[in-house]
Amino acid sequence: MEKKTIQVDSNIPKSILIGFVFALLTVFIIQHFSTFSYIPNTSNLSNYTSDGKIILNQEYDTRTTPVGALYQTTPFGTKIDLPTNGMMCSELLFDDSDFKKYSNKVVLYVKSVFTDYKYLLLFWFGYTLIILFFKRYRLKVLILILPISMISCENKIVREKGLTTAIQADTIVQNIQPTTSLPDIETMQKRYSFVVFEGDAFLSYEGQKKVVTGIFETDALMNKDEEYKIIDEAQQKAMINLELKHVDKRYILNFDSYAEASERREILLGINQNKRNEEQQPFDNNQEYTVIQPKAYFHQKPNQNSRKDTYLLYGAKIIASDETRYFVFTTFTNTDGVTSKGWVLKTDIEAY
Repeated sequence: MEKKTIQVDSNIPKSILIGFVFALLTVFIIQHFSTFSYIPNTSNLSNYTSDGKIILNQEYDTRTTPVGALYQTTPFGTKIDLPTNGMMCSELLFDDSDFKKYSNKVVLYVKSVFTDYKYLLLFWFGYTLIILFFKRYRLKVLILILPISMISCENKIVREKGLTTAIQADTIVQNIQPTTSLPDIETMQKRYSFVVFEGDAFLSYEGQKKVVTGIFETDALMNKDEEYKIIDEAQQKAMINLELKHVDKRYILNFDSYAEASERREILLGINQNKRNEEQQPFDNNQEYTVIQPKAYFHQKPNQNSRKDTYLLYGAKIIASDETRYFVFTTFTNTDGVTSKGWVLKTDIEAY
């Protein structure tokens, strides 16, 4: 008679043991969310008043009233009757009591685990199946391999995209033709102009008889017809506003930039001529001067708005190295060896 040998997979007992440990820990942790309630023992209190009426509601002292019944309600809904051990109600209320200590409650949590044995078995069975399933189908290996495979695929896709981009960029470079940048068409077609009228019927700068309109934009390719239209319109407006009469000459001036037009217009109107002469026409003559004012202040520029804090006293002798219409430039060293330099007004000094 042949003997049959039954072989048991060694992984099964291990899985059952591991499943039990996981289930035990799970239920034990869940029991920490249990709630505790009690019923006070008020048998020592009178239920009737002195005149024989029944007392429906009455207060009691938790420090002297013992616990009549104590219950633990687990998260699974199981209500466990706990021993009172002669405890007073106050021991269940104050945090520093022995009942509130974790060393006492952990015993209750452990006991409640086995009270809820049905849920312990359920978790045990579930964990065991999961562990056996993982071991049988080697899902652990799959869990490790799957992310690595996904990362490899992503890297491959990135490399392919990079290669495609490089090929496209190379193709674009080959297709680019050298181009020459052209000026802005709008800039090429725009100029800045104003109209000038000359005659004896109106007074102007330095004896000249001129009226100059404001600056306006015109077409760079403007023809003669358009110029005469603009001049006629400007003359009509000037006759209304300025009573322009007896015009001897009229013409339009065109410039490439607004600054050029504005500078030319200032020259015609005699605007900023003093400043223009002071800042643009300095010259060197080494003329000697004497200060005739109590204080002659230095200036940073040949301009009265640039006055400095340093000054020359009355009678000081200076030599001008540069000169404008209203200022001279000098360098002066006083008796203390301090040197000052700048522009001095001619009205504060006198040549000698």
